Amino acid sequence: MALVTRDDVRRLLESPDPGATLVLVEGRCAVLPEGRAEGLVLVSRRDLDPGLADGGQDDRRLDQLADRLDGMARDLGA
Repeated sequence: MALVTRDDVRRLLESPDPGATLVLVEGRCAVLPEGRAEGLVLVSRRDLDPGLADGGQDDRRLDQLADRLDGMARDLGA
């Protein structure tokens, strides 16, 4: 089972907060404001490819990003 899914990445990209971060908390992903990010911070919205944030969110690209973030989280011991 994936820790990070396409829907998690989509929620991050669609967050109205430009400082939103994708965080792994107790085995599940949450999108939190930058200042409230407690847990394993995976990526901030600012760190993503601007093309993704500007509507380039096709499912293939989201799946690829989710897979990379999932692998990173697992490598870090999540």
